[in-house]
Parts: sequence; C-alpha cells; structure tokens
Amino acid sequence: MALRDVNLIPAEILERRSLIRHLFLWLTSLVVVAALSMAVHGYQSRMVYGETQNRQGAIKDRAATLARLVGDIRKEQKELDLARREQTRLSALIEQRRSYSAVLAKLADIMHDETWLQQLSFTTAPDRTVHVGLLGFSHSHEALGIFIQRLSGEPMFRLVVLKSAQELKDQLSGSAPVQFQIECDIAKEAP
Repeated sequence: MALRDVNLIPAEILERRSLIRHLFLWLTSLVVVAALSMAVHGYQSRMVYGETQNRQGAIKDRAATLARLVGDIRKEQKELDLARREQTRLSALIEQRRSYSAVLAKLADIMHDETWLQQLSFTTAPDRTVHVGLLGFSHSHEALGIFIQRLSGEPMFRLVVLKSAQELKDQLSGSAPVQFQIECDIAKEAP
C-alpha cells in the first residue's frame, strides 16, 4: 500500500492562497522596481539640476565678463578712432604746412621800394587751403601792377586777385598813394 498525502484543505482555498501569494510577490516586485526607478530619477535630476544650475551660473558669469570686455573694447575702439582722426588731421597739417617765415621772405623778395604792406593775414579753409590777404599801399597804379605781376609769377602764390585799389589823397605830402587789397592762395607743394 502506498501512502499518499491527504490534504484536508479544500482546493479552492489552496488556489486562492497561491494566487494571493503570487499577487503579493509581483506587487512587492513592482513597488521595489518603482522605488528604484524613482530613486535613480531623483538622483539623476538632482545631479543634472545641480550641473545645470552650475552651468547657468557659469554662463551668467561668462556673459557678464563678455559684456564687460565688449564695453572695454568699444571704449578702446573709440579712443583709437579719435587718435586716428587726430593723426590724420596732424599729418594733413604737417603735409600742407608752410613756414610763415618762408612766405614772408618770398614776399620781401617780390616787393619793391614803391610798395609796402600794412596788414598780412593767413586763413585756412576747410579744404586745408591757406589763403593770404594783403593790405597795403603803393606810390602808383603802375608800381601796384608790377607788384601783382611779380606775385602772380611766383609759383608759391596762386590765384592772385586784386580785390580793391583806391587812390587816397595825403594832405601832408600832397601825393596820392594807392591803397590796395590782394588775396591769393599758397600752393600746397613747395616749388
């Protein structure tokens, strides 16, 4: 005779227990997996969030540094542009500059004993042309004509124009000197 286990618990109850055990096992496994995935997600987001905050802080610092550098560069650029403009102006002045003593020496060579100057003026036009204004006296119109011819023949002076010439009666000497006004430009290049 063979011995068999006799089960006194009905089969329905055994099946229900087995089902509850399986459900409890799977539910516990699911909770553990969910808890692990949430822990991993929390760790990653905290690390990524921290790195993002660090990156954003670093980006803000870099942006502030770049803004300061750009401001410094713009300020330096303005100063450099100003210096270049001044250098251009100075080089143009030096390039076109004539010594006043050279102009006076040339006028002294051109003038003769019957003509003399009362006023000499130099003005510079916006295009950097130097204008000379001569105001003086001559003993006669003929002496004035000779002076103008000499002045026109000199390469240092160009565009010589007689603006006015008037005879004045001198009561003391009894002569009639001619008062004249002449304007001309100084040539840019030395002859």
